Amino acid sequence: MLDGLAFVKAQTDHGAHVAGARALLVGAGGAGSAIAIELLAAAVSVLVIHDADESRVSALLDLLADAGDGRVIAGPPDPAGCDLVFNATPMGMEDGDPLPVDPALLTSSMFVGDVIAGHGVTPFIKAAQAAGGKTANGGHMVEAVQDLMADFLLGNFPR
Repeated sequence: MLDGLAFVKAQTDHGAHVAGARALLVGAGGAGSAIAIELLAAAVSVLVIHDADESRVSALLDLLADAGDGRVIAGPPDPAGCDLVFNATPMGMEDGDPLPVDPALLTSSMFVGDVIAGHGVTPFIKAAQAAGGKTANGGHMVEAVQDLMADFLLGNFPR
């Protein structure tokens, strides 16, 4: 599964500075779990994880206990104080969906990323852009997956 690698690559390719950053990750399912692992590997200073299903958050915190070195915590979907704000949920795929984070809380200093692909620019990304922040969307993640797959097939995989 390349979700984590591709998501983090897409973010950094579009201007995110992951190392040393405080990140909020909304979504602790399969994609969110892979993304969390890669954010830790990319040296975030703090990773705040939120999911509407608290059992998913608990399971992910348990999974990351050894790798997180105390850098991973559960928290609300409040991006205050975060440098990076990431959506790893399906919120925003359908018209009228709630957003993963209150858009009024987004600022121009936050980099915002979304896993949703194939739905154009999501309302979450639009809100981040309206706040003046840099963004990467699910389409960028798909492009990153393609790059990683090509590297793997050509024997140039980064790991």
